[in-house]
Order: sequence, then C-alpha cells, then structure tokens
Amino acid sequence: MQQAVVAKAAMQISALLSASLRRVHVSQVRTTWVLKRKYDDVVPLAKYGRHSRLRANTYVYEAVEYRNIKPLPDIEVILAQDIEGYGQKGEIVAVKRNLARSKLLPTGLAMYASPENIEEFAIKKEEIVEEVEDTGQTPTGALTAEQLKKMNLTIPMSKHREWLLNKSHVRIAFRNSGVEVPESCITLPERPVTKPQEFSVGVTVNGVDTVQVHCLIQPWSRDMTENEEFVKPPVWVRNKTKTKIKKLPL
Repeated sequence: MQQAVVAKAAMQISALLSASLRRVHVSQVRTTWVLKRKYDDVVPLAKYGRHSRLRANTYVYEAVEYRNIKPLPDIEVILAQDIEGYGQKGEIVAVKRNLARSKLLPTGLAMYASPENIEEFAIKKEEIVEEVEDTGQTPTGALTAEQLKKMNLTIPMSKHREWLLNKSHVRIAFRNSGVEVPESCITLPERPVTKPQEFSVGVTVNGVDTVQVHCLIQPWSRDMTENEEFVKPPVWVRNKTKTKIKKLPL
C-alpha cells in the first residue's frame, strides 16, 4: 500500500515538472568570454603518452574580454549625395551602423565601400575634380560657404566708449564662435559701423566665393548686471526647409 502511494506521488510530481517545462521559453544566447589562465606556471609537464596531473590553480582564469558588450566598429560607406554634416558626394566616410542600415543605405544616400563601388566612384570622382577645376571652388569650400550663410555673428563692443568697427573685431568674434577667418578674407560694409546695429560682412572662401554673414553688435560693459538685457541669438540658424536624414522615408 505504501509503495503504491509513493509511486502515485512520483507520477504526479513528474507530470507537474513536465507541464512547467513546456511553459518555459528556451532561446539560444550567444555569449563569448575571452579568458586566460591566471597562473601560467602551474601546468606540470608529463612524459610522452601520459596526461599531466592538473592542480586546482590550473582552473583559475581571468577575464580578458567580454565580446557581447564590446562596441562594434563603424561602417565605411560611399556617399551617393551631398549630406550636410557627413561629407560630399563620392567621399568614403565612417558612420554608425544603425544610421547606415536604417537611413543611408535603404534610401540610396550611400552604399557599402566595397572594392567594386570604390572603383565605380573613382571614375565619378575624376568628373567632380574636373568640375572643380572649371568652377575654381572645392566641395569643402562650397560646404563652408553654405555654413557661413546660416551664421549669426555677435560682435561685443564697448557700451560706454566710442569705437569704430574694424576687421580685427570681426576676426576675434569669428574666433570666439569657433570659426577661424583671416582678416584678408573679411570685407567690411561700405558705411562705417560706430553704434549697435545689424549689418552684414563679406567673407571670401578660397578666393572664389564671397558670402554675406549676418552680424549684430552687442553692447558690452564690465558691469555684468548691465549686460543682462541683451539676448544673444543662436550662432547657427538651421534651414528648416532642407531635408534631414532622420525624416527621410524608409
């Protein structure tokens, strides 16, 4: 009687275990650890045909690398169009994997930098160079000119003293905004600037194109409480009508 009760209980436990295992979702997980022995001199030598007697220290390892959390390198792609902030058409640039696979490659803005594609774009690059020689402006210079058109240059000048704007003031204001412009490339307005106002200065890029940069005089005082009234505009004004990569259809 007692044996029958034990057998029945065992069958019930087995049924419960099998039912619970069926509800468990089993999925393969790939994890790679790179290990090395902590003690290299603990593996004893053995005679030919015999196995070494391993010690406890032989099984002590140190983790060298966990490849699952190692960031993957960027992907090199060839730009099929001019993309602001990344490069010009035909250039090979390295971008994040998610950006390349979700935005650039599906929409045709770029392609993989394979040997075949590089050879194909090498021919097109020669055509671009010929076009640059005809116009006299480089692709980087054209991009610089477009960026300068979107710039708001704030020039601080004294609030209590008389002054006359010169090229040195404009050059220093450019440098404070993160742009290096030689004085020889700056063209001041025809009328002298002697008071706070809005105006434009010309900047010549590579001696070819001259773009107008919007400027604003900021009355500045050593007493910082007097400077709180001035609201400084953003340095860079983005063109909202231009297509952005993040808004392209997939």
